[in-house]
Amino acid sequence: MADNIMDECEFMHRLILFNRYKTCVEVGVRGARTTHYLCAAAKVNGGHVHGFDSWTRHGLGMQFTSPYGQAAAEKFLKQKNHSNFTLNTVDTRTQQFKDLLAAQCPKIDFAFIDACHSYPGVKNDFDAVYPLLSPTGTIAFHDTMRIDGCREFILDLRTRYYDGTFDIADFPWGFGARRNGLSILVKRQYQAVKLPLDEKCGSLSSPEDIIKRESEWYQKELADNIPDQVDAASLVVNTDNLGKLKR
Repeated sequence: MADNIMDECEFMHRLILFNRYKTCVEVGVRGARTTHYLCAAAKVNGGHVHGFDSWTRHGLGMQFTSPYGQAAAEKFLKQKNHSNFTLNTVDTRTQQFKDLLAAQCPKIDFAFIDACHSYPGVKNDFDAVYPLLSPTGTIAFHDTMRIDGCREFILDLRTRYYDGTFDIADFPWGFGARRNGLSILVKRQYQAVKLPLDEKCGSLSSPEDIIKRESEWYQKELADNIPDQVDAASLVVNTDNLGKLKR
């Protein structure tokens, strides 16, 4: 089977559909190719996609350019017959971005973070999105297998910033043969939804005991895991020799 460079987009499309997500956020829109898939899924659920990008030179060394802009991205989405989107030109490192995000999306069901790939960049975007994430929400992080800042931040989400309320799964695929990697943070939804067990097929414990033990475990997770409070703007990273590594 031939490599599909948009396979991670199809994966997120199905994730949005499966979870009935409506309010979707994309940080880092670029040419809106991924946005197209997000809009298609959100449309089925009666939802809307909010995209944010500076569409300017970016990166810690200002080493990346953008051949696109908001107008081009909007034109592409309209050509795909989408109308359930709002795109915003904004520097996501600013307070303006946080204010705009909170105003448009007071509760986020699904977010895709794919903007600045430096550690401070990813953390900055996460810090803006996470406080607004629904108790049943999901955040997808792109390029987490192959790029240093993205991969280390996911490691620290499991350790330094873990608060006991989410799980993370890594998928070492995406963008065809390159296998960029996609990491998915999922809120522990059973704790939020609280649907009862309604069928018995044979277990070691009674339904009541299962729910009780699960609740006790979850409360212990919350009590035992206090995340570090670190401002992304205070982080200092090595910016020497930015670029592709030799194999």
